[in-house]
Parts: sequence; structure tokens; C-alpha cells
Amino acid sequence: MKVAARAHAREDGAVAPIGVSLWVRLLEAHNLMLADLRRRLSEECTMPRFDLLANLEREDGQTLAALSRRMLVTAGNLTGLVDRAERDGVVERRPDPSDRRLSRVWLTDKGRDLVQSLLPMHASHVSELLGELDANERRDLRRLLGKLRDSLHARKES
Repeated sequence: MKVAARAHAREDGAVAPIGVSLWVRLLEAHNLMLADLRRRLSEECTMPRFDLLANLEREDGQTLAALSRRMLVTAGNLTGLVDRAERDGVVERRPDPSDRRLSRVWLTDKGRDLVQSLLPMHASHVSELLGELDANERRDLRRLLGKLRDSLHARKES
């Protein structure tokens, strides 16, 4: 009985180190991929600006609050980013027609052209970075990360 109890304790204790190790690997992989993508995009666009433009490409006319949540940046950082992008003519702010207190951020033609030229390059870089994984491994990883994301959203909502 004592042997079984010790074995069970070891198994329970192993969960934390595996979880921490998984967390560290996710962070390391994210940081390495982000650094490579940042380096490759640097000639054309900064990573924060690319993120802003890509978010607007997916859904144009978002509020600053919605963009801040989606991009995982503070409102202050986003305001500066949008100010610079607006100064450079790639986005514009327009008042919300139903609530004058809000403004929405829209891509300009110049911004749309820029992001549409960057998206294929970005996709190619990401594919190259994931090249060591075969198609089944990429699908499995996507499925598992989706499952993790969904469970984390469910925890947040409960």
C-alpha cells in the first residue's frame, strides 16, 4: 500500500514540472518565432504595425478598445501606434456614426496595399519556421493549442 501511495505521489508531483516545462517551451518557441519574424519584417514594417494592420485587414473599422483587447496591448501603447500609423497615412480614425464618443480605426488604401503585400511574406516565414513539423504534426499542434485556448477562455468566463 505504501509503494502504491508513493508512486501516486510521484505521478501527481510530476504534473507540475511537466506543466512548467510546457509553459517554458511555449514561451521559448513564441519568443524565437517572434524574433525571427520581427527581423524579417523590419525592412518593410515593425511587428506592432504589422499586427495593427493585420487586425484591421481581418476586421476593419474597430474601436481602439477592441483593437487593444485583440492585440494584447495597453490602450496607451495602441494610441501611440495608431497615431504614428495615421501620420504615415496607413490608417485613419473616423467617428462612430452611432456613438460620437467613439472613433473607429480604418485602413487607408495605402495601408491595405501594405498589409496585403506583407501577409503572403508573413505566411511564408511562418511556414518556414514550422518546417520541421510535418503536416500531421502541425495539424495536431494546432488542434491541441486550440483545445488549450478554449479551456482557458472557459475558465476566464466562469
